[in-house]
Amino acid sequence: MTIGWNILGILAWLIIVLYLVFIIQNIRKRHLMMIVKDRKRFKWSTTLLDVLEVIVLLGAVFYMSFITFFSHPDLQNKNLIDSKVEYESLILSTGKNGSYYVTATSSNNTAPRQSYRWYSNGSKMTVNSNYASISDGANPLSIAASAIPYSDKDLKKADKHYQKAYVAIYTATYKPNWYNGLGLHAGRTATQYYLIRVPDQTFVKQVKK
Repeated sequence: MTIGWNILGILAWLIIVLYLVFIIQNIRKRHLMMIVKDRKRFKWSTTLLDVLEVIVLLGAVFYMSFITFFSHPDLQNKNLIDSKVEYESLILSTGKNGSYYVTATSSNNTAPRQSYRWYSNGSKMTVNSNYASISDGANPLSIAASAIPYSDKDLKKADKHYQKAYVAIYTATYKPNWYNGLGLHAGRTATQYYLIRVPDQTFVKQVKK
């Protein structure tokens, strides 16, 4: 994580903590003064000021919590996101039942989920279906990967260059700017997706756990 812009988020959370301490002390002081000086246990002006300070605190906490923990990156927003696509050729594996590029393992639990395993650049990769999909049709972009801003033109070029046996790795990174820094995201990876391209379904080995 790049600390530069993210210092804004750290400072914002620190200010919220300090403000919390301040309003606790301030509310306590006002109520003591009200009891000792005015000999009252309730005043509308004091209560409204208490409520106002708490509303400001909750608003700041909700806003910072949202942009820090719950915001989802807009991959099309070039002001906030840097992206790149890297292509790696798949290595053909051989077995008793034939040759294949990818092993798709299905779990037997209630959630329909798969994991994909393949070899490329001399190393083995295993990714679950939340972050990967297989494309084996005429269109190099799978339906599952359609939400990822791949370039159709570049995928078609890769089809010719790698003979429809490659993985297109999409990586989105939060740009180093004040907004991403406020959410403590600047310089971090927003998402990474693996589009696994095979000539046809026969090059996918199906395995069930």
